[in-house]
Amino acid sequence: METRETKILIHIGYHKTGSSFLQKLIFNSAEYGFYSPWSPEDYIEELIIVNPFSFESSQARAFFAPGICESWQKGLIPVITHEMLSGNPWKKGYSGSGKETADRLIATFPEGRVLIVIREQSKMLLSLYKHQVRNNLTASIQDYLEAPRPRSGFEPLFTLGYLEYHWLILYYQKLFGKENVLVLPHEMLKNKEEVFFKKLSCFTGTNIDPTLQKQVINEGYSGLILALKRWTNFVSHRDSIYPNSRMQELNNRIFYYLNKIVPKSLNDQFENELKKYINHRIDKYYQQSNQITSQIIGIDLESYGYQI
Repeated sequence: METRETKILIHIGYHKTGSSFLQKLIFNSAEYGFYSPWSPEDYIEELIIVNPFSFESSQARAFFAPGICESWQKGLIPVITHEMLSGNPWKKGYSGSGKETADRLIATFPEGRVLIVIREQSKMLLSLYKHQVRNNLTASIQDYLEAPRPRSGFEPLFTLGYLEYHWLILYYQKLFGKENVLVLPHEMLKNKEEVFFKKLSCFTGTNIDPTLQKQVINEGYSGLILALKRWTNFVSHRDSIYPNSRMQELNNRIFYYLNKIVPKSLNDQFENELKKYINHRIDKYYQQSNQITSQIIGIDLESYGYQI
């Protein structure tokens, strides 16, 4: 009989789907039945950036074993959680698809149960772009989402196929078994928290407070601030060796406070232009993928605003 002492929850993201909220207020809460003693760096170094030629699942398991045993001894479920486990949307092409990490996870935690949180693609793209500009991207939204050009190399800055969710979901279902993979839309967490927590509690055998209110932990830049930040990025460009330069830190600090005081009305025009272009760019690109995703996870995604 399966008990908490034999369970491991693997939360792989996606990015921009409330991961920080889940990690800080749920997956580290003994009250709700979870324990996650590892740092973000632990997941990156032990599971994500390890040389594929030298990766050994036994070594990775040995690293996480003490925390897993401690969790089970406390009667809690250990949670392996990092958004980068779903892949890296900021890598060019499909090199950050998350497939290789999935193979590592099943080899390291074969008893694992997987949580995947997805998000409607137009909103996801806007959030990912905002994140990149916040981290000193200088490209416009048009350049960020356009197809590759001869002068810009062989790959675009972002690959639209990364957000065809059904590929990764089907792969995890194949590896871990369909009954061991739970996929929930971010929109459910945002607008129907009690339903989200009830499904997660049922999946994990825990008892999360259904009245727990979702909190915004990493607030994105608004439209006008984003436009201004992108232009200042040209003079405070991120250095690959010293990414947190004083110029960049000052730049980010200034716009962090500006983002809080600029009136919403001044931001709407810039925000709406971004949304308009994103909707034009993707058109019906994700329609077929969303149809498949909706079917294999058993949730009517159209009711949550996904294009079906």
